[in-house]
This record gives sequence, structure tokens and C-alpha cells, in this order.
Amino acid sequence: MTDYTIAIDDNYVVPDAPLTKEQYVAFVMNKAAESYKNSYQTADFDSGIQAACDAHNASMAPAEEE
Repeated sequence: MTDYTIAIDDNYVVPDAPLTKEQYVAFVMNKAAESYKNSYQTADFDSGIQAACDAHNASMAPAEEE
């Protein structure tokens, strides 16, 4: 398993040089956060991620009670 530390930043800028694996993961996550922000019309990336998470969780079947 590989662990990456990713910063989600509303002002993210794609580096001009070839990306490392960690930079690529940051690129993918920041672009996804930007997409969620736009799709859910939120104020920032973090709110967009939360809106996408909430939508995903709401779409899941309820857990069966024991």
C-alpha cells in the first residue's frame, strides 16, 4: 500500500513540469474537488466534496438493522 498526503486547495495550480505520482494524485483530487464545487454549486472545494459525499451516502441502500 502507498500512502499519499494530498492538499485540496481552491487555488490549486497544475505544475508545468512532468508530474510525480504524488503530484498526479493531487492533480486528480483537486480537479475532482473543482468538479464537485461546480456540479453542486458550492462556495469552495471542501464544500463540494462534502456535497458529493452526502449525495453518494444518500444513494446507498440503508443498512439492515440487527
